[in-house]
Order: sequence, then structure tokens, then C-alpha cells
Amino acid sequence: MQQDGKSDKSLKRYYNIINKKFFYGELPTNVIVRWAELGEEKDIASTNPPKNACHSYVILLNHDKVTTRSIKLSSLLHETIHVATQLNDNHGSAFSEWHAKLMERGAFKKGALIRGITLF
Repeated sequence: MQQDGKSDKSLKRYYNIINKKFFYGELPTNVIVRWAELGEEKDIASTNPPKNACHSYVILLNHDKVTTRSIKLSSLLHETIHVATQLNDNHGSAFSEWHAKLMERGAFKKGALIRGITLF
């Protein structure tokens, strides 16, 4: 398996768009965002501490479970909340607060990231 690996260009592009548009640039830019290698991620996606200190986090998406653009972007948006909470809140109150902020900021509105696509 890879150390931290390199970001997938398309996934990193969406991470950067999400960061700018909904987090107002507050998330770190040195996050690796990539597709998981076979067997590396059993869930849809995860955010993990890096193995290399030059990165803040590693976001992995499971190619076998991420079957649509909507799932891809919803999963990435979910994982950015883990980055925002610095992995200190596993779906608790801080996570819920960020989710509510993203709702207020329009992240889940139809077309917020891709025309015609609604995130859930």
C-alpha cells in the first residue's frame, strides 16, 4: 500500500472547490485526496491522519462503493467535515454543527457543485 500517495487531480479539484465555496478557504490545502487502493478502504470513504508530516490529512474514497457523482461529492463533503473538526469529533456535536453550517451555506442545494446534481 501507498504511504500517503498523491492526490487524484479531479478529487483534489473538488476538495479545493468545496474548501473555497463552503469553508471559505479555512481547510488546509496540504490534504491528500485520492481513490483507495484495493482493500485499503472498506467503507465509502474515510479521513485519516497522514503517514508523512508534510500532509495534514489523507481522504480516501472507495471506488467500488462510490458509484455516482452524487455519492462521490456527498462523501467528499462529509469527509471535509472531518478535516474541519480535525478528526476530534466522530459524528458528534461539532460534526453536526459543521453539517448545519454547510446546509446554511448551500452545499446541499441542487447544483451547488455540479449542475443538476443534488447532494445528500
